[in-house]
Amino acid sequence: MDLHEALGRILSRPPLKDEPMSLHTSMKIGGPADFLVYPQNVEELRQVLLLAAQNDIPLFVLGNGTNLLVRDGGIRGIVLSLADMCSSYVFFNHSVRAGAALSLSKLGWEAAKRGLSGLEFTTGIPGSLGGALYMNAGAYGSSISELVREVSTIDFHGHYLVRTRGELEFSYRWSNFQEEKVIILECVLELIPGDKNTIMQRVNSIREERARKHPIYPSAGSVFRNPPGKPAGFLIEQSGCKGMEEGDAQVSYQHGNFIINRGNATAVNVLTLIDKIKQKVRDNFHLELEPEIRIIGENGGE
Repeated sequence: MDLHEALGRILSRPPLKDEPMSLHTSMKIGGPADFLVYPQNVEELRQVLLLAAQNDIPLFVLGNGTNLLVRDGGIRGIVLSLADMCSSYVFFNHSVRAGAALSLSKLGWEAAKRGLSGLEFTTGIPGSLGGALYMNAGAYGSSISELVREVSTIDFHGHYLVRTRGELEFSYRWSNFQEEKVIILECVLELIPGDKNTIMQRVNSIREERARKHPIYPSAGSVFRNPPGKPAGFLIEQSGCKGMEEGDAQVSYQHGNFIINRGNATAVNVLTLIDKIKQKVRDNFHLELEPEIRIIGENGGE
């Protein structure tokens, strides 16, 4: 089967062949995807899913490319972006129905402008809403799961499902979606009406704090989960890791839990740094750091 031709028959927007993932990740790292596709509606998405399922073609769903490290050999099969079909939102009765591909930061800003509280913590988080639900993103003592009313998904065989909050499970940086073969399409979040000026002040304060703490170089955000008791960034800093380099990858001087790309870093550079950081924290604190970023794809040359 000619996969390029088969995808071309399904999709109204032509598939991208051998597309460098470095163009689609916040870290600006990653080898080529065999095919990157942008379905325009649920029917096109369903047809892509069925094509992949019937022919055992690997499938990866791409969000905003944040919190993600793609190895240098790239990704086999089909990479699926929902950017063209799941980026809208509508506010109603102190709630919002929003697509999974919508920028989380944009959604938080739009809520604040309407005097709706609950999403202030998302300000400046570069990921998508779907990625936030998948990872149960959180900051400043809040997490996205606290606001969820319902989530709509489609599984890899094209079956659509809407579940309420009571049918879903969330914990620290975890959701049941991580153990399911489903794609998050949209959700309804229940927000809290409040004083617009107070909410906007909180949003601006968080933005300023993020700008002060977070590096301007390309990164994938926090590399490691926070173990119980102490932030990963503190453990990394106390272990003397700030400024450590491997090629063009470097542990940020601004924030120990960020690895930055100073220009031409490879995934191998980043993975080597990750291993070195883990070893130093292990030696100093007898703790095992667990990655928060997703690491996917094949090694170069495979």
